[in-house]
Amino acid sequence: MYKNILQKATTNQELSEQEISQLINSINNEEVSDVQIAAFQVALLMKGASLKEISYIAKSMRENCVPLRPQVEQEMMDTCGTGGGLSTFNISTATAIVAAAAGIPIAKHGSRSISSLSGSADVLETLGVNINLTPAQVEKMIEEIGIAFIYAPLFHPVMCKVLPAESELGIKTIFYSIIGPLINPAFAPRHLLGVYKPELLETVAYVAKELGYTNAMFVHGLDGLDEISLLGKTRINRLVKGEITSFEIAPEDFGMNRCTLEEIKTGTPEENAKTIRGVFSGEITGPRRDAIVLNAAGALIVGGKADDFQQGIKLAGELIDNGAATRKLDQLCQMSNSFGSES
Repeated sequence: MYKNILQKATTNQELSEQEISQLINSINNEEVSDVQIAAFQVALLMKGASLKEISYIAKSMRENCVPLRPQVEQEMMDTCGTGGGLSTFNISTATAIVAAAAGIPIAKHGSRSISSLSGSADVLETLGVNINLTPAQVEKMIEEIGIAFIYAPLFHPVMCKVLPAESELGIKTIFYSIIGPLINPAFAPRHLLGVYKPELLETVAYVAKELGYTNAMFVHGLDGLDEISLLGKTRINRLVKGEITSFEIAPEDFGMNRCTLEEIKTGTPEENAKTIRGVFSGEITGPRRDAIVLNAAGALIVGGKADDFQQGIKLAGELIDNGAATRKLDQLCQMSNSFGSES
């Protein structure tokens, strides 16, 4: 099976859904060696994966994850992005907390950073969140406080097998840059997803549609940000009930000032945690607050709490100013550390 798949990939033939499913299952069952995994990744990278192949891989990866099924009335949402763009502080993580404060069930998927100083797992851990939770604990948190962090390595055995090859070879394949953000183990159908290259907008929108996403924004700051940008224009692909529309926005459209990368750049996890706490407490204003508010506005639209960016910006500001975002972060910290040795 493996040799046939590799032969097809190295001769620019498209792989079928069955072939990809067999391969991903074999990786999960440890029937494929590290060398074979690396060879497949390089072959797929050189060939260029088609949209159908990417969709097949994403579907199969979701089938091989550790599933989460929290019992909540509303559709869950994620804010996990691709990473890889210009490095800002952990805006999407702060956005998830603001969205949860608005009452949107948040299944925040993420990991430690590969390409910047601080990933979502790094900053949340520094903020005091226990990221090493069991599936039952994650489900309970989403059900009771409306937010939990899903630490990707604990829920994606296949990803844990393919990422080391990327690291050792020094390559960036679709597994990390496209597939990773789309395979939330809670199968959240709503998503604010930042991508680091404009050409990925069409790809992630197509794959998300194939996976059954119901409401999502795929965003790319045209200056190189994988967020809704405060530096300049942002291109957005919006998916709602199977229909995709595209448009652009800029900070000045909503009365916000543009800023420089220096003003919102990433720091260490400690520095980024201080920034998030500072914005939530009101001690930090200006571009760092605006960056969170603008991205949270997008999440509030996707989550059905705002009709447009103007409404979303107003609500996001209120959730920060009235302490709701801080209270939600405190709940996240407290409950994630309350389980002890429970399973």
